[in-house]
Amino acid sequence: MKFTAFVFFASAFSLSLSGQDDPDSPQAGFLNVVNLITLKEPTFIELGGFELNGGEPLAAGDSSGVLAIKPETYVFNLSNSGAKPGSVSGSVMIENGKTFAIICYDEVKEYKDGSRESKLRYNLLVEADEIDGPKVSLVSLLDEPIVGVEICGESVTLADRIAFQRKLNLKDDLKISYQGNLLTEIEVSKPVHYIGFLFKDPETGEVALSLIQNEKLEYHPPLETEDVGEE
Repeated sequence: MKFTAFVFFASAFSLSLSGQDDPDSPQAGFLNVVNLITLKEPTFIELGGFELNGGEPLAAGDSSGVLAIKPETYVFNLSNSGAKPGSVSGSVMIENGKTFAIICYDEVKEYKDGSRESKLRYNLLVEADEIDGPKVSLVSLLDEPIVGVEICGESVTLADRIAFQRKLNLKDDLKISYQGNLLTEIEVSKPVHYIGFLFKDPETGEVALSLIQNEKLEYHPPLETEDVGEE
């Protein structure tokens, strides 16, 4: 069975809950970590030395939920023994009152001798400066150079990790399908940015969709990375 993993960000509501309307209250930024790693081995995530999900592995398609944390730069560590190397680290700067998302995924690196290894990757989504109405961005994290999908009845070809984007109108019926299978159907009721990621569910082997809804978050293709020991 295919499924859609939804991640909702409501910054204004979270700010109210955390007391941001009180000038004496602590400052906070908001972060959600989404695991789209397709390896069968468990995935563990740490932020600033804190183990997410109580130290338990985070299943593919699941997220940490929205975390209200003190604005500063944190060390982010992603680990899965099925990848080589088995962990990757970086830094994430959280700003006061802003929402961020970290998308964790894997990709296969093929070497000249024909061998293949899985590499851990992650991409940070940050807020844009302006809101320009409802829109959808769709990104393929599948192990295929190009992927055909349908968005609102339009046939679209996705290039690896490059977002296809189109504007939407309020009350539009947003439908996303892959090979004739409907992955999601949503009525556009708010001027938000729908950011969808296609990935393969490691439990079923089927293509699934993880969908983020937020007014300001934007996706940018990750920079090419060089792995130590690559030929």
